[in-house]
Amino acid sequence: MTLAATGSAMAAGPVVRELLPNGLTVVVRESPGAPVVALTLLVGVGSRHETRETNGVTALVGRVLLKGTRRRSALELAQTAEDAGGTLESATDQEYAELRGRGLARHWPTLLELLHEVATAPRFAPDEVERERGLLLAQIRGLEDQPFQVANRLLSRALYGEHPFGLPTAGTLATVGRLDGADLVRHFERFFTPDRMVLAVSGQVETGEVLRQAGRLFGSMDGRATGIPLVPPPTRPAEARLAEVRPTQQTHVLVGFFAPPIAAADYAPLKVLNAVLGSGMSSRLFRVLRDEHGLAYAVGSFYPTRREGSRLVIHVGTAPGNATRAERGILQEVDRLREEMVPADELERARTFLGGVLDLDLRTNARQSFYRGFFELMGVGPDYVERYHQLIEAVTSDDVRRVARRYLSEPAAAVVGPA
Repeated sequence: MTLAATGSAMAAGPVVRELLPNGLTVVVRESPGAPVVALTLLVGVGSRHETRETNGVTALVGRVLLKGTRRRSALELAQTAEDAGGTLESATDQEYAELRGRGLARHWPTLLELLHEVATAPRFAPDEVERERGLLLAQIRGLEDQPFQVANRLLSRALYGEHPFGLPTAGTLATVGRLDGADLVRHFERFFTPDRMVLAVSGQVETGEVLRQAGRLFGSMDGRATGIPLVPPPTRPAEARLAEVRPTQQTHVLVGFFAPPIAAADYAPLKVLNAVLGSGMSSRLFRVLRDEHGLAYAVGSFYPTRREGSRLVIHVGTAPGNATRAERGILQEVDRLREEMVPADELERARTFLGGVLDLDLRTNARQSFYRGFFELMGVGPDYVERYHQLIEAVTSDDVRRVARRYLSEPAAAVVGPA
């Protein structure tokens, strides 16, 4: 299947998508510019697929995967990637795990073999599991020292309660401390199956040869995802408000609302709403709360892209004595979006901002391979990169007010700061 490429960021040529018989999807984009290549292997598993007892297992698996296979040690993996002129890395999130390789284009077969080896034959050596557990626990402690991260954790719990979307991606000190090698092996064998994988390649490569080599390596993988009972996300917040006292110089206030997934018709209008509300220095929250009223050291909003369901989060860092006024100001700006039409010039500015952010992010092969694979994993296809611009440009002021009324109606709040 060939997807037509449009726009300056996509001038490199068409994107080709191929589904292997075992369910793994391969996406290839030729980019003749620089002699480099980026490969991204995405797996449909994250903290969303964990329980309160196993929270953090995906993050720990992701770290240990790069620490040795049945064929190579961690050092040998790193040296082989460096000999190819690049690196091998991993990451995890709520709905996906990621393995990525970057290097010189002429060494793409080596990088592809490394990704395959790491994704199919990890060693899970006990000493490496313990070493990576210690590093992950240190990361979790570091997050707990950041008031914004604490507030974000509280807000997730307020919105989702016991649902897995309310779990921290990295896990907790208690859960990660209890995980053992057998837990990691079970999680890996259950979820790292070909039908949950997307391989995306972007760079100075030949499409047919990449597809052939990918089919040879990954096409031999066996296994299908076992039945995984996923409870749908809740439709109402579990708690209206959660707070935690910390001896901080600022009070951090987060207000969150449930928001639709990427495949929903309201995704693009809500993206534009988020840009109007809290993206950039020309957004309403920045201009009103920070510039006009001096109520914020930092303020903004974000709307993560998710396959099942997401959230729109407004955040402000303010002086403790201004916390109540700042929160009131947030809700007033939300009410404005619900009641008033966004002026044409402000709407156009938001749409242009969104298009520019994506195009700037797509300048490298690393981001091209990630976005193509990510959109495929999210169920909207690798050509969503092109369709996104069209969807954003079609959003009207009436659309923005409509989604504001539909989604910004029942907030949850989290507050972290001095008593």
